[in-house]
Amino acid sequence: MRDDLIKNCYISSFDIEDSSLKHLMIIGTKCLIDNKLQRNVYVDNNRLKDELIYFNFYESKPQYSDVLNVLLPLILSNTNIQKSEEEVLALIQKYVRYLKKEQYLFDYILASVLYNSLIHNLIDNKDMEYEEILQSIKEKVIGLQIELDKTSMIKFQMARIKAIQVIDNYIDLKICDYEENEIITNLLNVIYDIYMEDREVINEGLLSIKKSILSILSADANLNIDNIDFISSMAMYITKLRKYSINKSSYNTSSDPRSLINLNKGDTIVDPILNKIQVISKDFCDNVLRISIKSKSGQYTFSFKRV
Repeated sequence: MRDDLIKNCYISSFDIEDSSLKHLMIIGTKCLIDNKLQRNVYVDNNRLKDELIYFNFYESKPQYSDVLNVLLPLILSNTNIQKSEEEVLALIQKYVRYLKKEQYLFDYILASVLYNSLIHNLIDNKDMEYEEILQSIKEKVIGLQIELDKTSMIKFQMARIKAIQVIDNYIDLKICDYEENEIITNLLNVIYDIYMEDREVINEGLLSIKKSILSILSADANLNIDNIDFISSMAMYITKLRKYSINKSSYNTSSDPRSLINLNKGDTIVDPILNKIQVISKDFCDNVLRISIKSKSGQYTFSFKRV
């Protein structure tokens, strides 16, 4: 029963149009390592670094700030809420740097704690009421301990106080409209919309979050999404990670997407990041070389600009 819940939540997060977020969620899944001894699942940072280098050549970064579902594979794969929180906090800080969102660092940190708590609590008890959920995530924000220098700690404490005030407002049903870069408020808006009054979200990142939560509460996953066989296999992979049955090894090589430049149409190779791939087209136009490849995870078009 719980496995089905986990799989549906994962699959539902992909029921959106934005390929950039979907690719980042796939990357997040591929970088997970199960640690049976420590009873947690963590991110292979070496692999994540190379995955994001590849991503830069075949995809653009999301154009919105509501990217919390890059954390969803990590959250779902961990069974312990506290160990999950520790890993989530480390991962979101890497994405803040990668996406160049440093000005919103503390909002992302706090929102990540909220989201981790929300997903774990709903998986354990999907019958939680609206106010109960907000009180629970408020307690997580109050209890959060992180190490920072004095100047950063002052800024963090101000962000924490603001977040607590916003949560209190939503408990009292004093809500705001969705707004770009309001990461915490937008997450609370999704929760409000699900439990109190449905409204239209403003971007695909929030839609992904909303569908993930709804799938835990009641909705079945949409099985008509693109590349559903692969996404379903990755959802199954998440459930196996939770049982520490993969025993995945660390990524101990290095990869460079520019090696693809030497391939020709029809070539098939095993790439360290994309696994078995086949080149389906290669063309040069307007000073850009485009190479389209097909892999189990989907089709990618890499673009290399001539310097």
